[in-house]
Amino acid sequence: MTRRLMTGVCALLAALVLVATWPSGARAIALNEDGTINLTVRAYANVRIGTMAKQSTRPGDQASTCAGSPPDALQTCSFGGTYPYSGAGNLIQNRYFLEMKWNHDLLDWWSDVLPKSVTTFKYNLTYRGEYEGIYDFGPSAYKNNLESRQELEEALRQSPTFNPSQLDSVTFSLSRQRQRLRNVASYRNRLFQAFVDWEQGPVFIRFGRQNLVWGETDVFRLLDNINPIDNGFGGFFIDLDERRVPLNMLRGSLSFGTVGPFDQAFFEGYAAMDNTVAFIPGAPRGSPWAPPLGPPTGQTLTILEGPPTGLPGLRGGGRLVFNYLDYTFTAASYVTMLDTQAVRFRAARPTDPGYVGGGVSVIGAEQYAPRVWVNGASMTTAFSDLKSVLRAEFAYFRDEALFRGPTETGFPGKGTTAQYVSDFLGPVLAGTFDTVTRKDTMGWSVGWDMNQYIRFINPNQTVFFSTQFFWRHIFDHDRLQALPVPEPNNQTRVVPVPQDQFLQTLLINTSYNVKAPFTDITMQTIPGFQMFYDWQGMLLFQPNVRFIRDPWRFIVDYTTINSGVFRNQIGLVRDRSNVRFQIEYVL
Repeated sequence: MTRRLMTGVCALLAALVLVATWPSGARAIALNEDGTINLTVRAYANVRIGTMAKQSTRPGDQASTCAGSPPDALQTCSFGGTYPYSGAGNLIQNRYFLEMKWNHDLLDWWSDVLPKSVTTFKYNLTYRGEYEGIYDFGPSAYKNNLESRQELEEALRQSPTFNPSQLDSVTFSLSRQRQRLRNVASYRNRLFQAFVDWEQGPVFIRFGRQNLVWGETDVFRLLDNINPIDNGFGGFFIDLDERRVPLNMLRGSLSFGTVGPFDQAFFEGYAAMDNTVAFIPGAPRGSPWAPPLGPPTGQTLTILEGPPTGLPGLRGGGRLVFNYLDYTFTAASYVTMLDTQAVRFRAARPTDPGYVGGGVSVIGAEQYAPRVWVNGASMTTAFSDLKSVLRAEFAYFRDEALFRGPTETGFPGKGTTAQYVSDFLGPVLAGTFDTVTRKDTMGWSVGWDMNQYIRFINPNQTVFFSTQFFWRHIFDHDRLQALPVPEPNNQTRVVPVPQDQFLQTLLINTSYNVKAPFTDITMQTIPGFQMFYDWQGMLLFQPNVRFIRDPWRFIVDYTTINSGVFRNQIGLVRDRSNVRFQIEYVL
């Protein structure tokens, strides 16, 4: 373990010990007598164990049906493309997390010089430390690459232009992969947020590194596409709020109060000048959470291009919010960079990172984040008699960057067919086939949240239900619309994206006050259930239970993904079913 890594682990463990010594029952720590300086802390450690084997390339499998090759050919079944292979029962996450927020109210200190109309003057500093332990003491696939070497060698042998000398590149590929995992997926230590708040009369301003959330959806985002999402430490198995990455931003709002029939009206706008995007660094190959692209053999190179700095990379926009009768309405328009990057295939070049000669490197995949114009609206209303909330949201994405590639519909057959070479591979290498196309897309969602007494389930507390329905539509759709992800068992074809996608979510939970066995300690126990259903034929469900005795939480959940098809969004992670155990301390 490197000195930098050891220092980070020691810091996280020391912080966990420190917060464990603070008095229970406290919700924040006041650091001065006036209570103007406060510290809040969230720390946890977890283990996540895979409950099924990964559907990835395994050396020596005889599976002639995988690629339609002759029966006597050695063909490894790359079912799903997950890399590296990890068997059922293996550790796939051992995450340590610490977040400390320092809030300092400066209003009293400056009251003698500030105008009386100033009602808020404070700053916030947030530190975040993260460490993933599986690369140091996890299974061999993540710790020392022994099985990964076999997977890379077997993947190279599957190439129609295979030459035994190409196997010499495996050591270089593994070394580069290991270095990148260490650099971006093992340890992060950063000043996460840092901003100043100022409020004077109807004007509120926040300046600095911060998050800004718009919209009414949960888990899957429509209007909430301002800040990038970090999937490097667990993908969507990590809560959305924890994955949101701050931007350097100037944010302001102007309150109008009551205007005619509209109440609590205000306008909010922001401008962000930052080169942070979701896919840099992202989840690198060799991580349990990397996209299912197969082993990194060096045949297809990844070239990550961050957005430009200064005005060419500026993002920003505004929204108008108001209440009318019992409804809250929002209308928003802004320019942003989406989490899904544009991917342009071209011929590999010797100057590309990770380039391997000898006929190994063929294609370079340039990945960048073009700006997209988002326009939309949302509505929320409450029905007190039903103890329910209805919410709806709409977003129109102008010129979203979508991938075009060799889908099975457009390129029938398997393997390197004549059509594949003449109509796709040849034009890509010649620079005449552009895999990036700009299309307008639309997203719509409606959600229903409800609290109801169901006495035979819980005689003392309500049961909470929440459901959302999502619809995504691509205008001017063509049959080559796809994701840059290989189809299972057919590495020269990519996963198609339908013109319309439908997704349903469901959340149910309730709470009980129970005593821990053999003790007088009372805990709040919250059993719950989550489910995502994609109408393409994919189902994710997650029973879970949380035990809470402030300031401690203990969480156990089991997530399983039943997917009959290998499709976005849930089907691409169908082999990552797992059980999680997490202990958490919150002040």
